[in-house]
Amino acid sequence: MKPKIHDFVKIAKSLKLEAWLYFFIYRGFRLISKKYGVRISTNNYGYYPTQLEADDKYQLQLYDEYVNLLHSENSEQVLEIGSGAGGGLMHMQSRLPKSNFTGLDRCKEALKTCKYFFGEQQNNIKLYNSIKDIYADGRKFNAVMSVETGIYKNPHIFNDVHNLLSDKGIFIYYDNVNIGKLDRIVKTIESRGFKIDLMRDITENVFKACEHDTPRRLEIVKKYLPKLLRPFSKEILRYMCVKNTSRYHNYSIGKKELSCLKQGN
Repeated sequence: MKPKIHDFVKIAKSLKLEAWLYFFIYRGFRLISKKYGVRISTNNYGYYPTQLEADDKYQLQLYDEYVNLLHSENSEQVLEIGSGAGGGLMHMQSRLPKSNFTGLDRCKEALKTCKYFFGEQQNNIKLYNSIKDIYADGRKFNAVMSVETGIYKNPHIFNDVHNLLSDKGIFIYYDNVNIGKLDRIVKTIESRGFKIDLMRDITENVFKACEHDTPRRLEIVKKYLPKLLRPFSKEILRYMCVKNTSRYHNYSIGKKELSCLKQGN
């Protein structure tokens, strides 16, 4: 039987070599912008419903859900773990102009893409490639947040989050997980010294966002996917959670759950 591209990707992930995939994805974002003038600076699954008018309105709405949670808190210094192409950081900064936002991403190509899009507008967002560099600068944050990053796979990251928070700081975390793992992840976070103040199941909101946003995602792949990425088009559609892909199906049958946690220090 002929092996599928997805099989190779799974093997790469098991060998911790998946960084190459993100390298091409974020480089692709820049190429698409330069060649077609199409801006793709967010790549989360999104949140439905929304009143926004932007092309990536569902993705930006998910960040607005974070902003709503930050409004009632001291949010002078905010760190996003897994800041990707930076669209979320820029959107939140526009919503909370008095806050100082910082981005952290281990993918250097993502940081290059951030800087590329940041060049289109003035901002004071600082970017890091390593938590060690944040420690070296002696930074502390009133809020740390993370969107669809899978950081639960490295439980030690929650120790770092706790250490980076100031007194009474908060951690807002949303991710998609196999439903059988959720309780264990929550207990892991609590064992690092956090008290969970709010937990919301937003599976339906994200699932509907994927459904409504499927035409745009298909258009991106069909019209703008660089030639070097075309052999991976099916994997990329699955990664984008396009309707009728295996990942989309997992949410439809309840195999995966998406939860938003707000935790106090």
